[in-house]
Formats: sequence, C-alpha cells, structure tokens
Amino acid sequence: MRVLATGATGRIGQHLVRALTDAGHAVRALVMPNDNKAAKLAANVEVVFGRLEEPASLGPAVDGVDAVFHLAGALTSRGCREEEFVRVNVQGTFRLLKAVRDQTRKPAHFVYASSDAVYFEKPDEDARYLPVDEDYPLMSGSVYGASKIGAEELCWSFSRGFGIPVTVLRFGATADAMELVDPNSVFARWLFLRAAIAHTGATAAANGAQSKTRAALKSLDTGGEQLVVYADCDGNPEVRQWADARDIAAGCLRVLGAEVAVGKAFNMGGREPHCAEAFVDFLAARLELPHVKACIPTARRPWFITSGMAERLLGYEARYSVYDMVEDAIQMRETPV
Repeated sequence: MRVLATGATGRIGQHLVRALTDAGHAVRALVMPNDNKAAKLAANVEVVFGRLEEPASLGPAVDGVDAVFHLAGALTSRGCREEEFVRVNVQGTFRLLKAVRDQTRKPAHFVYASSDAVYFEKPDEDARYLPVDEDYPLMSGSVYGASKIGAEELCWSFSRGFGIPVTVLRFGATADAMELVDPNSVFARWLFLRAAIAHTGATAAANGAQSKTRAALKSLDTGGEQLVVYADCDGNPEVRQWADARDIAAGCLRVLGAEVAVGKAFNMGGREPHCAEAFVDFLAARLELPHVKACIPTARRPWFITSGMAERLLGYEARYSVYDMVEDAIQMRETPV
C-alpha cells in the first residue's frame, strides 16, 4: 500500500514510519518545512513538505495514497496554546479530510490519532469508572480534549457524508523509552524534582493550587538531582498509565487493511497502570538517585484506560511495561551508537 503519515517525525510517527517501510509499504511523510528531524527519515520515505494550515500542500500529500495515518497535532506536552489546538487539531484535520475527499480516486482509509483526553474531565476528580473504555462519555474538561473530540466528529461526518473509511485511535499517554530517564524530556515533570519545579513555575502565579504545589516541591529541593513521587494530601501516590511509542506504532500498523477497524474508535494504551511510588522506587535504584515524596493539592486522581477492544479485534499488544522501558533506555544509553 501507499501510505501517508502526518506527524512522521514525532514520538509515535517515527516508529510507525519505520514499521510501515519494514512491512513493505510505500510511505510518504508530510513534514513541516522547518523540521530538522526530516533528515533522519529513511531514504526510501517520500517526504512532502507542508503544513496542515496550508491547503495547497495537502493535495500533493494525499494524491494516490491508500491510507492516511493522521498523527500530527498540537499537544499539551509541547506547550501549545489553546488557539493552536483549534487551528491545528480541528481546522487542520478538516483540511486534510477535505483533501482526501477531493481526490478523484477511491477515498483513502483515514486513521485519526485521537487521545484519552476526550474522556478526561478534571485531575482532582475520580473517574466515573476504571478502566476507561470506549463507552465512557466524551467529557473533556480541556480545550485540548475538546479539539480532539471536534476532530473526531469531523472524521465521522466525512465518513457518513462522503464515504471516507475512518478509524479513530484514542492513545493514552505515550513516551519513548529514553524519555523516562532524561531530565530534559516532557515526561521529566512527573519524575524529576527540579523539572517539576520549573514546570509549575509557569502557572503558579495565576493558580492558587499550583502555587501551593510549587512551594511544596521547592521545600524538597536540596540542590541536587532527585526523583519525586506525586501524592495527594493524604499521602496516596498517583496511579498513572504510560504506553511505549513502539507498542502504539505497532498497534497503528494493525489497523492497515483491517476491515473490522473501519467505522470504530479504539483505545490504545499502556500494558498496565502503575503506582508512582513503586515506579519511582525502581527508577531511583536504576539511576542511582535519591527520591522524595511530595504531597500536593494538584495530585491527579487514578486514571487508566483499557485497550481490550483493540486487543480482541486488532490483535493489539502492549509489550513494554514502564519497567521494561527504563531497562531498555538504560541499555540504549550505555551502548555506543
């Protein structure tokens, strides 16, 4: 098949492009003109430079493809503004769907990368039930989550109105293995104390709870690198679920050519939820760093999804736990390239 991937140089996209080419598919990547990661794509990947905000670049990107994996988007983890969520995630998805519709050939299978943020209301409130499945109400309490719901609705409307075969994949929080051991990664704010202090500094002035959180974190700072366990004010550690980008990319590949996937939304997440305290204990031992416990008012309530439907219908498998990811990252860091 000839496949277009947007977001091809991103956390999941780079693994997906590699998996697609390894499987023998012809891959075209839509890449932003200033993306220096484009040079790292394999030589057999056709690169088309353009932006979702620029309709003129989307026609050539979708021309002649059999499937589109739309992974590009504005993310909270990248510090994007609310206006960007609407412009990129909603309007950009509309433009890409329109480009697919306007092709003269049979419409390509459109696979949209959504998020479990479509379900997530508030971090300080319990989930209605756990694990979160595809029947959970779409109740986003953020502009980011709302932008993903809006983009999903556009996908379904183009499917109903114009016959575009659509699959929606709702990813849980996803990391590359190296991000769990790198103090400079976007995951560092949940693992490394000084990164957490820096992250809370941006919003502390305008948010009373964040101000108290930052003060609690700063009180634990001894000047050296430390890991941190987030816990609520009663001392209960957070429960999170992180997926490995390699697993999510492999799950995407299973959608290709699968008739059972058309017209459905699937959760795809990590292997199992983890207790922040148990994980940080493990990480601290492997990185030989001290760790502290921060009881904060902004601790997130337990949250995790089930990938059961993707497992049953697509054969999705989350192979890597967060502990496996740490071991792999340490091995990669210690092994010369």
